Amino acid sequence: MIESLDILEKSIAESFTLLDLPKKSVVPVRNGPNGEALTDVLVVGAGMNGLAAGFALRRLGVFNIRQIDQSQEGYTGPWRTYARMELLRSGKKLTGPALGHSLLTPQAWWHARFHHRSWEDIEYLSREEWAEYLDWYASVTHAHVEFGTKVTEINPHDDYATVKIVGASGDQHKIFVRQVILANGREGLARRRYPTAFLRFIGDRRVVHSSQVCDFSSMAGKEIAVVGLAASAFDNAATLAEAGAKVTLLGRAPKVPRLNKMKYTVTAGFAEGFPRLSDRQKLEWLRHITKTRISPPKHTVERVAGLGIELVTGIEIDKIEENGTQLRLLANGFSQNFDKVILATGFGIDVGSNDALSGFSDEILLWKNVMPPSVWHDKQEEWRAFPYLSEDFGFKAKNEERAAAISRIRCFNHAAQLSLGNLANDIPHASFGAERLARSVVSALFVEDADTHFNSLLEYDDTELQGDEWPGKL
Repeated sequence: MIESLDILEKSIAESFTLLDLPKKSVVPVRNGPNGEALTDVLVVGAGMNGLAAGFALRRLGVFNIRQIDQSQEGYTGPWRTYARMELLRSGKKLTGPALGHSLLTPQAWWHARFHHRSWEDIEYLSREEWAEYLDWYASVTHAHVEFGTKVTEINPHDDYATVKIVGASGDQHKIFVRQVILANGREGLARRRYPTAFLRFIGDRRVVHSSQVCDFSSMAGKEIAVVGLAASAFDNAATLAEAGAKVTLLGRAPKVPRLNKMKYTVTAGFAEGFPRLSDRQKLEWLRHITKTRISPPKHTVERVAGLGIELVTGIEIDKIEENGTQLRLLANGFSQNFDKVILATGFGIDVGSNDALSGFSDEILLWKNVMPPSVWHDKQEEWRAFPYLSEDFGFKAKNEERAAAISRIRCFNHAAQLSLGNLANDIPHASFGAERLARSVVSALFVEDADTHFNSLLEYDDTELQGDEWPGKL
């Protein structure tokens, strides 16, 4: 049993030596239009996926990387901002972004961090523990993240991409990059989903999306509606009730879903094989999973059950009236006043939602551009809006003339789901996704640099034999 983080970190450093990880870059320097060296890879995002992508690249000898995140240090991802679960939804034994290194697993970290506690007594890591684990993972894998830094514009060209960045101090500068990885989370290429009846209340302080940071402690004694029946809705309802609010949980489904078919996909076969399925098979698989709905975790429902929360299912709010400072929500026989409404209604994919991509988002090939109209259930089916990606996470272009440029931008976030499954989504397949991504980036860089590599091969003269190994024969 490893007894401390110091010992674990020393063991990790030793394991890296034993694995003979590259000490220097395998990528030759290539100059950009300004005569200075291009950045080989820009990783946008330093949550779990971004950190795993960065480490996977360094492990293959790509070191000319810049990694940025618009959040402040310690607040990447949702874990210390708007995530409100007590415990993770993924089991404690999943290896997450460890990339095959046993000492980098959440379990190895937990044993070293909490060696006075029993692993057998827990079923899930807490949200706070997971956030701390990711901070530690960033440190031991030598991530160098520029926090408080945001990409404001990306312009892809055939040989590089021009990227405008605003730093933490507000300074703006332009860099030239060979590959851009968008590891910017579930909402990275998405918009908050608002039910139709609530659209006119966007910006109203009484209606808040669950992804927005707000002070729940100020809602004690208030009448609060939480709209949705997914895990985040239950998390928000519980947190509000624990803060002293009177909470009503509202959902369209006739009952709370009891089954999570997404768990069936947590296999190596699905991770590696789903990207190779036909387009129709991919759509069929994910349609079925979402149609059957995904249940909230058992421990989350148990948390809610003891808090006096009212559950109303089988309704869809179709009208909202002003009633003084409150809002009256109306739906097929339901009518109730609330001080505040929390919309735990998720996100809808929209590649045009990210301002940095606005210069070329309409050039990105979408699933609706590839599949015949007869395939779609209706013009609003959300799968239509997902980007149609290559097997290496690259965007594809509607116009073949722009294919090389557009493919320099790689979608390593939730928008990759329909094309590649869960490789860029949640904890179970984090390592599969990062490894596939890194291998494809290294491959693409090598092909681009093939002439340079070949010239180096021609000049290679590290003589193996000196002539005296077999006297008189050599």
